[in-house]
Amino acid sequence: MDSSSSVLSITREEFNAFHKFDRDLFTRIVISLRLNITLSFQVMCFLIYLEKSVPMSNLIFNLVSLPDLFINTIVDEVVMCLDCLSYDYFPTFVNTLRNTNSLSIPWIRRMTRHNFTLGVIHQNRKDILLDMKKHLTSICKPAFEDICVRFEMYNKEKMYTSSNFLCSQQATTNHAAGTSNVEGGQQVTAEDRTVFLTFSKGYPISEEEVYAYFTRRFGDIVEAIHMGGVGGRNQALHARMVLRSAAKIPEILNDEECRIKFTINGKHVKARKFIPNHKSVYNLP
Repeated sequence: MDSSSSVLSITREEFNAFHKFDRDLFTRIVISLRLNITLSFQVMCFLIYLEKSVPMSNLIFNLVSLPDLFINTIVDEVVMCLDCLSYDYFPTFVNTLRNTNSLSIPWIRRMTRHNFTLGVIHQNRKDILLDMKKHLTSICKPAFEDICVRFEMYNKEKMYTSSNFLCSQQATTNHAAGTSNVEGGQQVTAEDRTVFLTFSKGYPISEEEVYAYFTRRFGDIVEAIHMGGVGGRNQALHARMVLRSAAKIPEILNDEECRIKFTINGKHVKARKFIPNHKSVYNLP
């Protein structure tokens, strides 16, 4: 029997079984980490390219064994690599970054035995994009088709849950904005337990996405979210996230004086301690 006949004889179950770890990782990225489908496909194509570029790496298998927090960190690095690949000239990409520390992709370097840096990735840009396109057609689309259907069903259920949450939140938003909590025997105002979030232009993010991300990562800490600043297509540019307790702020920010970057469904969000207007004449970043 020739190879083409052999390929045609493979059943869907056999194909999915062969790509079990690819499917497991993709499922966690789209359902657990809530990355959008299009970007999830790109992330997987890039990871498959890396795995095939490093002999005996078992990269996908090793990633599946990691907790979501580590996978989210690696996905952030992959998104950085994808951004790099989107530029024709590497210096142009570097100029979009705030500092050279942003060029670091430590987890990818470790997984590829220090053979890959952003510079190396960009040098091989054409070959990588070509291989990613092949992986998309031959592996990702057929292997993840049923997972995408499950993701759509999951989204519908999530939208129903979110709509119920928003209805209950709307009823208490005006009240919550000015309330105080008693913590450690002292009054703590809403302003003192608020985190200020800024969003990237061109990457709209919803209140539901913000609430779901921080609740999933830090627990039931969010009391209210106030979206603000309208850009193109009515996109919110920032938000005030009121926490149930000021004690939770260090868990999110680590250092209240610095901005911390999160990635929510593939979109960059920066967080810092909220500074009320009456304390600072310039509150925007």
